[in-house]
Amino acid sequence: MTYEELVDFLERKMSMSHVYQPLLVRALVDAGGVATVRQLAQVFLAQDESQLLYYEKRFKEMPLKVLKRHEVITSDGQLVSLNTKNLTLQQKAHIRMICEERLQSFVQKRGIGIWDYQLLDEEPIPDSLRFLVLKAAGGRCQLCGIPKAIEKNGSVFAVEDNYPATPGHLQLLGSTMSP
Repeated sequence: MTYEELVDFLERKMSMSHVYQPLLVRALVDAGGVATVRQLAQVFLAQDESQLLYYEKRFKEMPLKVLKRHEVITSDGQLVSLNTKNLTLQQKAHIRMICEERLQSFVQKRGIGIWDYQLLDEEPIPDSLRFLVLKAAGGRCQLCGIPKAIEKNGSVFAVEDNYPATPGHLQLLGSTMSP
């Protein structure tokens, strides 16, 4: 494909149902034209705002709190600092090595399942496409945490409203929903 053909495709022929196509082409251009699927996935991950928000939330809920309690780090708003100052090159290498050994040992014992908890998050990221589509359809998704039916009466289900007008407000949905 020539440069002109690629430009024509990008500007006139590429359908935009999602960000994936231009993001992938841009990533390949940035990588000099060739990249592994893993490298491309890392580019996508860096651009996925919902994942960034997810991990910001996770950091605040667990590792930041624990490391602050042990006085390993301090944080001021969005800025996080290691309390150990002026490490030498050798000291930095040693700390990295210890962290890598601990990580590898943990992964070896537990496998890739160490990341499965993310799939069960009960607090959805509002306005994500999956959240909006499933909410509109009245479904429940283990990935984004749309609430399951609280009560069933014939063909109608009551679910907790994610944006209640008043405390305890429920949504009533038809029988197309899976409880």
